[in-house]
Amino acid sequence: MLFAAIANVAIGMAFALAAKDRIRADGPFATPAFPLAMLHAAGVVAPVALYFYAVHPSWAWHYLLDPARLPGIAVVPLTVAHATLVFAGWYGAAWLIRADRKRAVLYALGGLGVAFLVTALVLSRRLGTGGTYAEFQAGRGLDLLDVKLGYAVIVSFMATAASAGYIAVELVRDSRRVRSR
Repeated sequence: MLFAAIANVAIGMAFALAAKDRIRADGPFATPAFPLAMLHAAGVVAPVALYFYAVHPSWAWHYLLDPARLPGIAVVPLTVAHATLVFAGWYGAAWLIRADRKRAVLYALGGLGVAFLVTALVLSRRLGTGGTYAEFQAGRGLDLLDVKLGYAVIVSFMATAASAGYIAVELVRDSRRVRSR
């Protein structure tokens, strides 16, 4: 899920920006900021990735690879990779924030936003189609909302957005507490 991978890195970076004062004061692994960010990775990102790779593997691979040719165990490292991308975004942005390069983080987030939009445009036909790899290749895939996959995408998007929003608010509140000491 290239689309989700870009979003996961961006979310990790946004979390680090929200916790910038905590990171400056106590480092990237300070509590409660780091555990909150990783809670999102382990509690939301990993289960969502696991669901799509296990239940809708053709769509998760954007119909670029035939999941029947991949071993089933590939789901495990892919799930871990998605959660790790949140950590990578967090740690990379934290490193830049500690080096007083907040502007570089903002540019990187802007670049990820552009990459997200370009990926959405390039893969729009694939993202909007539900079906197996063979059905997609034969042009018989259904509209995303005509199958339960579409509703799973909506629910996973809402869960990810709600979790990220709540954690970002908590990180900003914690960052303000650090600033006021």
